[in-house]
Amino acid sequence: MKRSKTNSNLESLKSEDFTEVRYKELLISAATKYRFNGSEIDSSQPSVCWRHDVDYSPHRALAFARIENELKLRCVYHLLVSSRYYNLLEPEIADICREIAILGHEIGLHFDIDVLQKHSMGRKEFLARIRFEKEIVSGVLGVQPVSLSFHNHSLHAKQILQMPVVEGMRNLACSEFFDEMKYVSDSNGIWRHDHLEEVLNSPAFPKLHVLTHPVWWTQEVLSPYARFLRAVNGRAEANQYLYLRMMIRDGRLSEIGRLLGITEADIQRAAADHGSD
Repeated sequence: MKRSKTNSNLESLKSEDFTEVRYKELLISAATKYRFNGSEIDSSQPSVCWRHDVDYSPHRALAFARIENELKLRCVYHLLVSSRYYNLLEPEIADICREIAILGHEIGLHFDIDVLQKHSMGRKEFLARIRFEKEIVSGVLGVQPVSLSFHNHSLHAKQILQMPVVEGMRNLACSEFFDEMKYVSDSNGIWRHDHLEEVLNSPAFPKLHVLTHPVWWTQEVLSPYARFLRAVNGRAEANQYLYLRMMIRDGRLSEIGRLLGITEADIQRAAADHGSD
């Protein structure tokens, strides 16, 4: 995987690059040169593995999946089982991820080696943990994960498995995808090495691996950190009102809400949200 040195050109950091409108333009440009078919690469023509690591926001991932489906493009969505930011077993999150699969996209496992850091695990136990998480994804979504990647790749580079197939999943960290393909990533919400637009405007590469993280792309123009805060604060607020709405369902909110220090504005908003369900 040949990368440029970290791009010091501030133009590459423009937040305007990371809007939904711009994202759709990039997809349209890519589709004129590359074949999209998940992580299946066709050596007979220029092909792209267009992958999304869902690190923070399944909601943003679903917005991406709908745009891609509209353009009839099949992309790859890798889900975290051990995420600190969303719970795959939560009904609303599971529904979102099922819809992504129903839209025709490839589902894979995004494995976080951090979950193993406090435990001494041999190779057998390591593979067993990957298999365990694969079975969770399959059981919750009703689809088999096709491919695998590793969360925080550079942080755990020495531990990442290199064989082409791991527990029946195509390993997108193996040399075929990580060394032999042109690779572009939006990690941290910026183009640190190659700018995707420049890559797409170049003559087509035989094989292209594009990694994006849905959290970094929003409808409005925001700085990368503001995009991150938008996702995590939105999640926290949703949980706040979920708590209040549960109290509405059993009749407690109007009775004891003020005793708990819940503001009138929050009570009214929770009631309005509950009425729209």
